[in-house]
Amino acid sequence: MYHVDSIHPSILINATNIHVGGGVQVASSFISELATIIGSTKQNNNISILCSSQVESNLPTEFDRSVFCSFNVLNVYGLKKISNFSKTLFDGYDTCFTVFGPFYLKLKVKKHICGFAQPWIAYPNNDAYSKLPFVNRLKNNIKFKVQSFYFKQYEQLVVEQMHVKEALGNIGYKKDKISVVSNCVSTVYNEPDLWKSLNFDKSKLKYSITLGFIGRAYSHKNISILKAVDQLLSEKYKLKCNFVFTFTEDEMKNCGFYELDNFFSVGTIKIAQCPKFYQLLDALVFPSLLECFSASPIEAMKMRTTVIASNYPFVTEVCQDAAFYFDALDINSIADTIADALSNGTLMEEKKELGLTLVKGLPTAKERAFAYLNIINN
Repeated sequence: MYHVDSIHPSILINATNIHVGGGVQVASSFISELATIIGSTKQNNNISILCSSQVESNLPTEFDRSVFCSFNVLNVYGLKKISNFSKTLFDGYDTCFTVFGPFYLKLKVKKHICGFAQPWIAYPNNDAYSKLPFVNRLKNNIKFKVQSFYFKQYEQLVVEQMHVKEALGNIGYKKDKISVVSNCVSTVYNEPDLWKSLNFDKSKLKYSITLGFIGRAYSHKNISILKAVDQLLSEKYKLKCNFVFTFTEDEMKNCGFYELDNFFSVGTIKIAQCPKFYQLLDALVFPSLLECFSASPIEAMKMRTTVIASNYPFVTEVCQDAAFYFDALDINSIADTIADALSNGTLMEEKKELGLTLVKGLPTAKERAFAYLNIINN
């Protein structure tokens, strides 16, 4: 059990640098659970919150910020300067926990703990680099060397899976300064009354089968390959599918999807809309080449949505035999695996049931919050 100290505000939770992707979900879930934990103790506490506007907008409607010593919204973007007044909001704490870093501002705190979710650093020899032009690879090398320097300055790093801790150890990080706290599904998935509808007309869908991907269209997500996969499914298997994403209009254009009449986007969505997105799908297709951890496969399993994913440890370590796997660099492998999965309804149901069992074995969002707090107070 976590006990709070009512003497003075000595702990800062920093999520000011998180604006997109899964980091928003982790940060908002942690802060929400933290408020519930503190509220249930009926004590004064020593915790303050600084978070981005995007994290704040994903907090539940019943969220009570008054339980914290202070709660402020501030957006920090990389190396961009912030005002002198904003800098003072970070100063004077015994411990700062930056949910995901690196955080480039030098803070006047006694101890700084930081979440790590940068697979480009953990796995420098990865398949995603082959997708980048030479100049971009060069820029990335410089960028991630700078980030790695910052990560090595923190008193403790927190990663989401054991394979990341091992990978960091292999490239010179001190393992005794790395803690593992597993990701999990947000509490909202257990509360259907909180689910929000999508701003999407389902009558637009052309076919009876709908595949999809949730997240941003970063290069390492390998999303553009699905255009060729769709063509192969149609030509080789006579299989017509809808593909649905959570992309912006620019992302759809950059991926080459904008003019395809069976490729759709529901637009960017909030955490409370995610369950409805998974309900829209017959299967989640996850072709990513590089992750530390992605919550979308376990969220899909929680929603009894079939998972068809790339065969890498960041998926297999969690999904085990509950997913269908393909070689993410091979269009034929992806198309073959999708076709095989969709043609075997019995196996799909068996994997869905196994997926539910695996998700039940993961920490809850509250347990994750306690794990973070134990590291902060250790």
